[in-house]
Amino acid sequence: MKNRCHGFSLVEVLVALAVLTIAVLGVGVAIGVQSGGTATSLSSGLGAVSRAGLLSTAAFLAQERLEQIKRLKYTLSNDQFGAGQYPTGFSDEGFGTMTGYPNFSRQARFWTGPPQAPASNIKLVTVTVFFNAPGDNGLHQESVTVSTLIAARPPES
Repeated sequence: MKNRCHGFSLVEVLVALAVLTIAVLGVGVAIGVQSGGTATSLSSGLGAVSRAGLLSTAAFLAQERLEQIKRLKYTLSNDQFGAGQYPTGFSDEGFGTMTGYPNFSRQARFWTGPPQAPASNIKLVTVTVFFNAPGDNGLHQESVTVSTLIAARPPES
């Protein structure tokens, strides 16, 4: 008997190419949607993960500044907060001024007494961190704000 080598027919090759093309296009579309590239918003996929990372970093930076401010001594006789819109030594930090965080800026504000704070010996401290997040039409600014109330400590004797 003779060994005959049989190859693929033209129809089999065309069907295999069609199946392969559909599979490759499906993977490409899935990657595009997950990266936020073709999605109408960044509420899913890798776009959402990127935005969540920015929000997490902004929350960390806001909480860090708030903890620094909470360490100040605030008594009725010794107010280290100073006068003005922000505590002494805690001026606004613009974009590119925080080492390691060029995409973020932060500001601290405080108010003493009513109507913002419940009593005259209590300060309302608010720290806001701004960041540039990617969106459908390029970068847009978002922010995270944390706040706390700080009561005056008794005078040291």
